[in-house]
Parts: sequence; C-alpha cells; structure tokens
Amino acid sequence: MRTTVRAGRRKVEVRHSDKSLFGPDGATKADLADYYARIAPLMLPLIKGRPVALERYVDGIESPGFLVQHPAHPKWVRTLWTATGRMMECHEAATLVWCADQDAITLHSWSSRTPRLGVPDRMVIDLDPVEDGEEAFDSCRDAAWNVREVLSELGLASYVMTTGSRGLHVHSPLRPEVEDMEVRRLAKAVADRVAARAPDEWTTRVRKAARHGRMFVDYLRNGTGQLAVAPYSVRPRPGAPVATPVTWEELDQLSTSRDFTIEMEREECPFSGMRRHARSPRRALAQLDRDEGRAVPSPRTGQSEG
Repeated sequence: MRTTVRAGRRKVEVRHSDKSLFGPDGATKADLADYYARIAPLMLPLIKGRPVALERYVDGIESPGFLVQHPAHPKWVRTLWTATGRMMECHEAATLVWCADQDAITLHSWSSRTPRLGVPDRMVIDLDPVEDGEEAFDSCRDAAWNVREVLSELGLASYVMTTGSRGLHVHSPLRPEVEDMEVRRLAKAVADRVAARAPDEWTTRVRKAARHGRMFVDYLRNGTGQLAVAPYSVRPRPGAPVATPVTWEELDQLSTSRDFTIEMEREECPFSGMRRHARSPRRALAQLDRDEGRAVPSPRTGQSEG
C-alpha cells in the first residue's frame, strides 16, 4: 500500500504505509509520516542547519535497528559537508516525511550548525536511569533540577526535554565561541558537580561496571561528531513515545519520560526562542578554572592572572 503525504510545498510518497512499525496493532508507517508532517513547524527550527543521522527500523521495532549517517536520498534533500563526508540536513517538512518513508523512526543531530560546524551552539546533559519505574524517574527529575542549578551557577541557561525512553536531556544554549572538545570539557565539569551532590545515586563513570546501579550523568553527547536525539523525534518503543521539550513546571507533573506520543497535538514549543538565551561557554570555562584555582589568561594582556 502506498500513500501520498503533503508536506509544505511537496508531496512525498510513503511506501508500505500500512506497515506496523511499533508492534502488533501499533502505529503504522503512515502514522509516523503524518506525525512528522504535523510536528514540522515546531521541530524544524531546532534541527535546521545541523547534520542529521537516521535510526532505521525496516522490520519495525521488534527487530534490531541501525544508524545511517550518509543515506542515499533524493536530490531535493539538502546535505552538509562534515569531516566524515556529506550528511543530511532536515530543512523542510518534506525531508521529515521522507525519513519516515525510510523507516527512520528517530533522528539524531549534531550540537553545532552551519556555518560553524564543530563550534557548538548547545550543550546536552543526558540523564539516563538504569531502570524504568517511578522511583528511577523521580531520581532523574531531581538530577535535572540539579543540572539546572549548576548551569545557573556558571551563568548558563537550561531547557529540559523527555527523551521518550527512560530519561531526560537538559539543553543549554551556547554562543558558538569554542570548539566541540572544549564544550565536552564544560559538560564533564557540569556532570561531575551534579554527580557529587548525590554520589550514591548518580555517577559520571563511563564504564557500566563501575556505576554499581547508579544513574549515568552523561556528558558524552558533546564532542566532535557526537549525536543527540533530536527534539520531537519518535523513539523505537511500544506506543511510539516522543522526545518532547517541556517547561520546568511541566517536568514536575510527568510520571515517565514516555508521557508524550505521536498522538500529541502541540501549538507552541518550550524551546522556542532558546537561541536568544545563549550564554558564553568561554566565560563558563573561565569560571570553572577560577573555581579550581587555575591561572586564567587575562582577556586584555593574555598573561595569567590569579
């Protein structure tokens, strides 16, 4: 079965549109395409100009998926040149619908955008509980509030979204001033400060064996060529949950990270205008260095102070 979905000024054919991608009686490929066409006005401003990778499930979520960073695509799909080759850019609603036609349930994007690829304009802290359940999500929510406090102490803004899986992402909009690995250094310092507040519950240990059941405060979404799930992406889980931006007030009302699905209707996005609140990562790094007693170069003389 084929169907045609109108997305902006284009019509995109969706093949095998009746195929269930989310298990028996679950959402179909057509449902996924319709969702991405509908959510495009909110999603596109958050991913335009960023390289995007596709997480495809050609046999649905009951079979393993795979990540594609350099897919073959129609000529009208824009691409961006990166160090690893050309990657897709989702610049219009039709591209999102085409991704659905490719069985791409989830989109992952870079933290930097053209024309300054490699110089991030956002930092992501990924809070990833070990288990599902109300208690685990409560701890995750508590960690998110602590991330917000630590970011505020460093003069940085914070926005939160569900991942549609188990946890939460905290986004901090940045002025594009420093390269990927400097943002990772900043993210690691933020994660370390958060984990130190509840060391029996949270950790920044990368090796799973070293975590001993504690939630990982993940700073690794930052760095050269690293990807994070794009806001409003559908996740490959039963019920078709969505990674959804929420307000900090809404966060306290959530029961799980999967409270939002492709059935949701939304007119406004809590991340709208986020870029206007971008703060200086250079100043935050300088603050970290002062806190740790390091000598900080003077912006006027270049000589060390302190």
